[in-house]
Amino acid sequence: MLNKRKGLVWNSEPSLLGCLPQRASVQHIKQSHAHVVVWGHNGGVTGHLLSLLSLSSVVPFPLKYSLSLFKSLPFPTVFAFNSLIRCHARANSKPSFSLSLYSSMRLRFLNPNQHTFTFLLHACTKNPNPNTNPGVQIHAHVIKFGYSCHVFVRNALIHLYCNSSSVPSAQRVFQEDTLCADVVTWNSMLAGAVRHRHIRLAENMFDEMPERDVVSWSTMIMGYVQNGLLQDGFQCFRAMRDKGVRPNEAILVTLLSVSAQLGLLFYGRFVHSTIEVLRFPMTVHIRTALVDMYAKCGCIGNARILFDGMLKKDVWTWNVMICGLASHDHVKEALELFQRFIDEGFRPMNVTFVGVLNACSRAGLVGAGKHYFKLMVDGYGIQPEMEHYGCMVDLLARAGLVNDAVQLIEEMTVAPDPVMWATLLDACKLHGYMEMGEKIGKKLIELDPTHDGHYVQLAGIYAKARKWEDVVRIRELMNERIASKVAGWSLIEVQSRVHRFVAGDRVHECSSDIYKMLETIGLKMTEAGLLTEIF
Repeated sequence: MLNKRKGLVWNSEPSLLGCLPQRASVQHIKQSHAHVVVWGHNGGVTGHLLSLLSLSSVVPFPLKYSLSLFKSLPFPTVFAFNSLIRCHARANSKPSFSLSLYSSMRLRFLNPNQHTFTFLLHACTKNPNPNTNPGVQIHAHVIKFGYSCHVFVRNALIHLYCNSSSVPSAQRVFQEDTLCADVVTWNSMLAGAVRHRHIRLAENMFDEMPERDVVSWSTMIMGYVQNGLLQDGFQCFRAMRDKGVRPNEAILVTLLSVSAQLGLLFYGRFVHSTIEVLRFPMTVHIRTALVDMYAKCGCIGNARILFDGMLKKDVWTWNVMICGLASHDHVKEALELFQRFIDEGFRPMNVTFVGVLNACSRAGLVGAGKHYFKLMVDGYGIQPEMEHYGCMVDLLARAGLVNDAVQLIEEMTVAPDPVMWATLLDACKLHGYMEMGEKIGKKLIELDPTHDGHYVQLAGIYAKARKWEDVVRIRELMNERIASKVAGWSLIEVQSRVHRFVAGDRVHECSSDIYKMLETIGLKMTEAGLLTEIF
């Protein structure tokens, strides 16, 4: 084609736009823009380039470039304004920029369309404060221009109100016209209810949904997990499988993580079998979650087999395996794996050294622990955190180096937590540092006077020193200060069923048998001379 200099018009729009994909890269857009500049201005092409740029997922978003494209338009259309508003929304900029564009568009007597409001409301979600959110004013304009029944606009409104902690407002929008809704509408309401812990509302909505997709199931499962209703979450997963819905990676990794944290091996194996039956792609994230689950559920052999079978591993995979081996007292293997980790070119992180120092602590390797602690600080520039100090204090305390442990605590760059002092207190009791133990026990009670364990530990110190009057005094003090303590609870999995126990309750159907067994165990321990203290 000839250019304008030779007397012919450059018709660049079909040729340029025809060769650009819908998700064109910024580089391709800039190349097309260069053609427009060289061969003569074409507002239609520039507007479309701006639209393509608004779809770009590049990070950071080229907001300045989008502004320059827009400013090159002598008479920007609603289409161009919408594209720039969308650019601002994607760039995570303040909603005020998008609102000023909307105001400028109205001053030019251009009427907004449904896309204008969709992009504007998306921009307003960047301000989660419901009291100052301009989205309420945009809602008024939605009604004024007659777009309140447009499904995309309604979805954006529901998302806006849920994001700004105004679930009742979202419900009102939803209930205005329940027929004007798609699966995205229902999912937005479901996600809002779950995010704000209205789990029963979410359950009712989930039951009423005319159509569910994998996002619906995923949201419901996540809601159960986040609210501590773990068994309900797994039952929902089972129902999802019964309906023939294929789970996504997020669901599988979440359920494996829950199984790992609570030691629910049966559920973890069920998720693993589901992955195998569906021939789900074994990504690094899923394999790492499986390794973590088996390690934390006590099946360290299964975890190691999975780990060794992985052709590709990331730093988290190595960390999970090192920490798993350390927690199972496979100290030599953990340290050897750490060396392999270094040899393969990975750079250790904070959690890597938690596993390594934990391994040294469990094996009583004082010299090795000091070496790795120094390597962490001097070799890799990692500042010690509470977990690292905790491992070192435990290591020194177990070895009887109580004074060294105290010195380390005094030199810490962060304030020691009560757990660290409690670890030291146990060491004082074990190694006979009664005077130091008494001081630490009193300090612990000052730090947290509502924790009954601190009173028990200090009473144990007094009992070992045969200071029976002090034992009685501490016991009375504990009874005075801890009048209404929230009962602790624990979970245990037996024969594919999760049992929940609360301290001191008799709600469980087998409670009478359980207490009889506890009495039998107590008698046998007494006969063996193991119960020598009051607490």
